[in-house]
Amino acid sequence: MGENPYKRGITPRARIFDWLAGRCISVGGIGIIAAVMGIFFFVLSEAWPLFRSPEVAAEKTQQVAGPFTIGLDPYYQTAYAVGPQGVDLLRLDDGQVFRRERPAELTGREVTAAQRMPNDVLALGTDDGHLLAARIRFQLDYSSGQRQVVPQFAVERLIAVDPAGESLVQVAFREGDDGRSAAAAITASGRLVVMVAEQQQGLLGPGERQARQYELTVDFDGKATQVLLDGRIRQLLVGTDQGRVYEWRLGGVEQAPAFVGHIAVSEVAVSALAYALGEVSLVVGDAAGHVSTWFKVEENGQRSYRKIHAFAPHASAVTHIAASARDKQFLTTDAEGAIALHHLTSEQTVFQLRGDSPATALVFAPKADGFLALGQDGRLRRFALDHPHPEISAAVLFGSIWYEGYQGREYVWQSTGGTDEFEPKLSLVPLILGTAKGTFYALLFALPLAVLAAIYTAEFASPRVQGLVKPSVEVMASLPSVILGFLAGLWLAPLLESHLLGTLLLLPAVPTVVIAAAWAWQYAPEAWVRQVARVGEIYLLGAVTLLVAWLAYALGPVFEDLAFDGHFLRWLRQDAGVGYDQRNCLVVGFAMGFAVVPLIFTICEDALSSVPSHLRAGSLALGATPWQTAIKVVLPMALPGIFSAAMIGLGRAIGETMIVLMATGNTPIMDWNIFNGMRTISANIAVELPEAPHQGTLYRVLFLSGLLLFMATFFINSLAEIVRQRLRDKYNRL
Repeated sequence: MGENPYKRGITPRARIFDWLAGRCISVGGIGIIAAVMGIFFFVLSEAWPLFRSPEVAAEKTQQVAGPFTIGLDPYYQTAYAVGPQGVDLLRLDDGQVFRRERPAELTGREVTAAQRMPNDVLALGTDDGHLLAARIRFQLDYSSGQRQVVPQFAVERLIAVDPAGESLVQVAFREGDDGRSAAAAITASGRLVVMVAEQQQGLLGPGERQARQYELTVDFDGKATQVLLDGRIRQLLVGTDQGRVYEWRLGGVEQAPAFVGHIAVSEVAVSALAYALGEVSLVVGDAAGHVSTWFKVEENGQRSYRKIHAFAPHASAVTHIAASARDKQFLTTDAEGAIALHHLTSEQTVFQLRGDSPATALVFAPKADGFLALGQDGRLRRFALDHPHPEISAAVLFGSIWYEGYQGREYVWQSTGGTDEFEPKLSLVPLILGTAKGTFYALLFALPLAVLAAIYTAEFASPRVQGLVKPSVEVMASLPSVILGFLAGLWLAPLLESHLLGTLLLLPAVPTVVIAAAWAWQYAPEAWVRQVARVGEIYLLGAVTLLVAWLAYALGPVFEDLAFDGHFLRWLRQDAGVGYDQRNCLVVGFAMGFAVVPLIFTICEDALSSVPSHLRAGSLALGATPWQTAIKVVLPMALPGIFSAAMIGLGRAIGETMIVLMATGNTPIMDWNIFNGMRTISANIAVELPEAPHQGTLYRVLFLSGLLLFMATFFINSLAEIVRQRLRDKYNRL
């Protein structure tokens, strides 16, 4: 074979540099692909634990006095269990009971019911109608060099709840910071007795403590089965064997409990009642094993309980409900000992464990990383739980959820609140809609302007105008987006608000006048046309456009006075029912469109300029006008490049952060109104990530939203490349 003619005269040194350059380019390309894939898998690894299945494992079984109720210290080291004779305090590491509390007030009495209240307040019901209110405080001891939790048991008061002295089978007790307290109990015969007390204030300090007893049995039908008091001591709820929950409003000592009404929650007996964290949602379990949550919704001017969520049922009657003090999880157990974990917001039953003996009490670990179950036989079972993100599900992220305090199902993003009882709202739908909304309005402004400007510059402008326009537009691309966002938020937004009507008049006025001027230009004197053509029609067109813009802004206030009595914004809000925020999508459309125009213009102009000149010459030689040549010949050939420019501009607009962060209200709302703001995925990440706890639920949801943004841009770019290749193959055959 002969020598390759292209390699003649190439020195060995040049060949070495050529080889090195080729390898560097290959390594660089592979490195970029590897970096992109590395970013993808890193973001995926941070988001994936959101959907990991929970893990639960039985750890230890211990025998305690039981079987009424159990509790834990905040450090998950000691526990207590209430039995017929008192309270057992035990260590969880070895299960040994290190102290038994038998208060003197229980002498001659037996505990027949017990309930653990918040802050480790115990309500112990006795067989003679008394309620013993006690509290367990946990103190820390470091004298041994290690942290030791020392429980302190103290009796606060003994209350004669039932004057008849009947045995109590269900009890509830709450005490407020203002000295008010309430005790409620169900007796063995199904009677409902209530005692309300309050501390009177004297001139020199606390005075006498007044109390009054009430029996409310006559206010409801059937037999009471469950009793519940709220933390504000304003509401008393009682479940009955007929599947109803009755409600009373509690007042002071001198005010008898006021009956509010009842709701039918089941067709069988109510067997368990509890509040979820925050005491907004009521968790109800019945004798058929059904579990549901209810909270008050306003209907016809009145607030009444309504069933919101339903969960996977048990095989037998629900006997106990334990709510987490950390989040919206709660445990339920049934008469066969099965235990289930549910989450209020996500409306899902996380798991169900089969039991071998009925459980009478449940309690969550302080960090919700485990729980204890007390059996009727006195066995205390300890479970480890690994479920760090219980509030996340596909429905929470992408579906409509009925949140506490709302009137119906909605898509809401609200990651933080003012209290620990806050219900996180982590729907990504408002962010996805906000991203699509901002991108749509930005491209609505940028795409026609950039493409038409590129067609004019490549096909009609003189070399002098081209030399002025192209560098000017490319310089626009160098402006930092933070500067554009700053100007949009602090200068453009107030300007548009004060001249809104004039801005809206620009949209029909400029195209109409420009088209009319172009039509009238045909009838201008030929000598004048030649004179203007030497300088450039673009300057005349620019002058006309600026004049129209000035007239629109000048006539805007006049038209506003004539048509809207000088208050267009008030008419927009009150009469048209359209909200207006100063930082809205109109501002974003101008600002982000200004950032996208240079990118689309440059690629479109390059695509149009790369069309072979002989095609233009052939079209003109056959008698076509320059406009016909541009539309029928040049534009189809450059269509793949124009489509790529549009897709690249779309990707640029989707990923924009600073402009939408500074130029909008940054509120995640579900609204396409151009006069309202929005929150995009990228802006949300910028706002929320600095405050998100590392590897917490919010932290991982933000990474998930970033993953969605990554996948969206990848899909758009891939689709754009496929379409571009097909268009290029199609028009290359022409």
